[in-house]
Amino acid sequence: MATDSGEPPQSTDQYAGVMPAYLGLVLIWSATPLSVVLSLRDLDAVWALTVRMVLAAILASLLLKALGMRLVRDREALKLYGVGSLSMFGAMMLTYLGARHLPSGMISVLFGLSPLMVGLLSQIFLKESRLSALQWLGMLLGVLGLGAIFLEGDSMAAIHGPSVLMVLAGVLCYAVSAMWMKRMPHSLPPLVQTCGALWISALGCVLVLPVLGGAAPDHMPGVVSLSALLFSASMGSIVAMFCYFFLLQRIAVGTMALTTLITPVFALLLGMLINHERFHASTLWGMGLIMLGLAGYYEVELRRLFQRMSLREDAGMA
Repeated sequence: MATDSGEPPQSTDQYAGVMPAYLGLVLIWSATPLSVVLSLRDLDAVWALTVRMVLAAILASLLLKALGMRLVRDREALKLYGVGSLSMFGAMMLTYLGARHLPSGMISVLFGLSPLMVGLLSQIFLKESRLSALQWLGMLLGVLGLGAIFLEGDSMAAIHGPSVLMVLAGVLCYAVSAMWMKRMPHSLPPLVQTCGALWISALGCVLVLPVLGGAAPDHMPGVVSLSALLFSASMGSIVAMFCYFFLLQRIAVGTMALTTLITPVFALLLGMLINHERFHASTLWGMGLIMLGLAGYYEVELRRLFQRMSLREDAGMA
């Protein structure tokens, strides 16, 4: 039974790993857009994603075997893997295709719109409680922020509008997956769920490779691309998705989506420091509006999160 906050009641032991997993997810997802962009220096987008997913699936299987666990293959498990793969294969395929012409910071900010999409989809399809005036204002600010980024004549936006649309479609896949996953029974360990979703995603990549992949690579990728691929496969596809599924079983979708309020800040800094990314003033204003809109949309969720953190700190000091 859910609580008033929309979360299932949890014991103290069940909450024990939530904060480390949450922080780990934020840090990995902050660096993932940059790793995607860097991996495309020497590889086609579909080839890079296919290598990432196949390598991640193999690594996850080896980890399962080392831990004495096995991949469940019953009907319900396959459904769970399929829904999870929507946030891997679906969202990542579109993101990789769009990342060919977008900086990593921009990708992260666009994914910041996913909580607003989750809220809107919940209103339309799940008939959940009505959004407050502040939440509608948050959505409006998000739309205005998107407009400020792309309606000011920024050359990148003018040339690569299709890339923006592809990443936004990927964000929609992620939002649908998160909402759908939260409403399915969770009876599998997070690592098993991650491994199953990875194999389905890897299979999907292999199937579309002949259609969208273009010519096969004719040389070994450089150190930067290989390092980015290894990071994406190990940390982005295994550790991050383990944390993702682990958290989905323990906290509300709203709290989960707060990661997208935090990660763009770190992603922008990483992109500027490592990849020398620079943005037009209107782009920065637009990003700021999106972040402000997200803060307004999740004001109640933020307050509840800080209250829970404060209560646990007080309990630990007692």
